[in-house]
Amino acid sequence: MEYETVIYEVKEQIAKVTMNRPDKMNAINQALWDDVNAALEYADNDPEVRVIILAGSGKAFSSGWDFKDSPYFNIPEGYEQWGTSGALKTLRGISSRYLDIMNLKKATIAQVHGYCLAAGCYLQMLCDMAYAAEDAIFGHPATTGGGVDSMPLWVWQLGARKAKELLMSRRFVDGKEAERIGLVNRAVPPDKLEEEVWKLAKDIAEIPIDDLGPGGHGMIVMKENINTDLEIMGLGALFTYHRQLNAWGHANLRRE
Repeated sequence: MEYETVIYEVKEQIAKVTMNRPDKMNAINQALWDDVNAALEYADNDPEVRVIILAGSGKAFSSGWDFKDSPYFNIPEGYEQWGTSGALKTLRGISSRYLDIMNLKKATIAQVHGYCLAAGCYLQMLCDMAYAAEDAIFGHPATTGGGVDSMPLWVWQLGARKAKELLMSRRFVDGKEAERIGLVNRAVPPDKLEEEVWKLAKDIAEIPIDDLGPGGHGMIVMKENINTDLEIMGLGALFTYHRQLNAWGHANLRRE
């Protein structure tokens, strides 16, 4: 498959989706947002693929939303300015795609280097696992305005105190600290990142997708079980609640 802003490749039953706006540090504009989702969906439905890696080209994984052109900042189609209903329509679409990524049938691994900020950090959080370069940079500078956040995974993955510290202070952490606090699974030397991610993907790819034989289950069922646990614990409802708060913030902070 060919995409405008994504490099898509498959090797040894592993699909690699590489965000490819290196001159913009892979800031997420509308085209990249659409391409990432389309490529992930394509890989998820490809019978030759067992594992999906999400990465970024150039010097960064992703610096977050593109302020000039992105579904998060563009006034919703059919509206002349930001308002509660239009903002809720936009945020409903975005959070729906977040959940689509989190609920892909196949295992996903984020390969993080350089800056991984705001919505870029959301993307790695939505993957099942994340490996990072030790010098990668994580954070959410967009909280400068005191706005609400649309991603409940900060609290879910880090706990309330650490989430408050990072979001309220706007401090960044490197890959080593991200591993220590649970923001990523593992931090490795930058020159070993691709190798270590590939090893992990190969290990996962060895597990059958659908069936292990009598009394067994495949990878898809295993992931479905874990994600259903999260749903029972209320993660889906948190996404709904956060997008409502974010819609209110859009309507009141962005109205001209």
